[in-house]
Amino acid sequence: MPNFRRTIFPEKYKVLLAFILLSPTPAHATPPGDCGTIIIPAGNDITSFSPVLANNLANSQAAQMLYANLLWINRADRIDWSRSLASSVTTPDQGQTYLITLRPWHWSDGTQVTASDLVYDVTLIEKFGLAYSNYGVGGIPDQIASITALDATHLRVVLRHKANPTWFIFNGLSQLVPLPEHAWRHATLDDMVQLQSTPSFFTVVDGPLRIARFDPNLEMIFTPNPAYDGPKMHFSRFVFAMVQSDGALVEQIAAGDLDVVPLPTELFTAVQNLPGVHLENLGELPTWNFILLNFHNPAVAFFNDIRIRQAMADAQDQTLIIRLALHGLGYAVYAPAIDADGPFEAPAIRTGALPVAFNPQKARALIAAAGYTAGPDGIFQKHGQRLAFTVLTPSGSTEQDIIDDIIQRNFQAAGIEMNFRETEFNQMVALQNGPASGWQAMFMGQFGAGYPSGEAMFASNSPNNPGGYSDKTMDSLIAASIDKPGLDALFAYELYASAEQPVIFSPSQTQAFLVRNRLHGIYQFFDAGGLAPDALYCSGS
Repeated sequence: MPNFRRTIFPEKYKVLLAFILLSPTPAHATPPGDCGTIIIPAGNDITSFSPVLANNLANSQAAQMLYANLLWINRADRIDWSRSLASSVTTPDQGQTYLITLRPWHWSDGTQVTASDLVYDVTLIEKFGLAYSNYGVGGIPDQIASITALDATHLRVVLRHKANPTWFIFNGLSQLVPLPEHAWRHATLDDMVQLQSTPSFFTVVDGPLRIARFDPNLEMIFTPNPAYDGPKMHFSRFVFAMVQSDGALVEQIAAGDLDVVPLPTELFTAVQNLPGVHLENLGELPTWNFILLNFHNPAVAFFNDIRIRQAMADAQDQTLIIRLALHGLGYAVYAPAIDADGPFEAPAIRTGALPVAFNPQKARALIAAAGYTAGPDGIFQKHGQRLAFTVLTPSGSTEQDIIDDIIQRNFQAAGIEMNFRETEFNQMVALQNGPASGWQAMFMGQFGAGYPSGEAMFASNSPNNPGGYSDKTMDSLIAASIDKPGLDALFAYELYASAEQPVIFSPSQTQAFLVRNRLHGIYQFFDAGGLAPDALYCSGS
């Protein structure tokens, strides 16, 4: 979705959104200049432009270029009203009724964007059901009792019961995107599925760009939407290029074929002096990596033992991973909230007072307490079953290979055998939706600006919980963080999740980017709420 709500995706692709400068970027040093064509890599192949059917980061980015956000959550976990279609959101009864006022806005055919277009969005989400990747997140759509367009610019949403207003506004309303009912009303749901990557279906847009051409597996070309009611663009074409490897990224930016690429940290020293390119050091956004566990697969039933999960967390030397694999451009993650979550991060997490941390001796003791004994090769076993499993890991990244190797050695030292198998992203997604025996674990990442509650990933029966994790206490804490105002319940959930390790939290990158010297505005372009193409401008090459 445009706000990239709690999206799960392989770590390799996370870097395309997780960038924010370590120090504030000054205002334009020179007047914004026209860039002509700007080319950046897409995280993976683009297969959908639909805000409702987008199921990965690249698809979400493409859709967000075409359709404007109702609410824009910025890197400080605040609503940026200047980038939001809504001019205000109020809740007169403190949590059950929400009144939204829209700014004047227009579709590219001149038709006014209205509150009815938001009702249409929710209607489509309801009809598509689980095909909508964020189904259930933020109470969308099941917690909505009624949604009513009061007039062209005013919308009323009533929930089935009172909820924490921060949760519903940040995680629910932020998902909504006005969609052009007047242009789409004659299309069936099947039409929308079949045409989701057909540019001619998406000619009526209200976002900053429109589709000029789409070549599957090669590139997607946008041009500015001349009817856009937001700021002016400083380019004539914007291109998402599908690039498949770190080496190709570096080759293409060195040749001037790309304007910005994530720095492959394995080439950290070699690429810093490329001609015509500068390195921008980047800090963290609310994003983290993890090992997704398959609790449905009986071959790895030991994942159900919290002591084994805690042992895996304690076995990881996250400091070593950050130093060797990430060249210091990273941060340790032991819970589903980090510093970038700002006011929504529990104080105990910020100070490091957590139930897990690097401690290989404690890891081995936990495994022994679970009834395992070390075999001749040092790997623990119980009732003839070795403590061994296979992790699917994103292919094409040497950096990821280094991370995999360090974790594998860490686990080996703790008596756990972890093997890796490189897999393409689309295959990983397909396996999640296939038989339980098809996979055991996956190295993944997530991004989610806003209120970091866990209903998307860790609530029992959540459609975004492909590993099948389920715990009654976790469900109760998540429900409390959703229903009760304030942050105490959210903090309790975060600390419980750190102890539970429903996934094995792993270190994440504070990325650096290679940027062509001509291109400016990178800091503003890569915001937590999405991509802001109007921020990009150029000076001399």
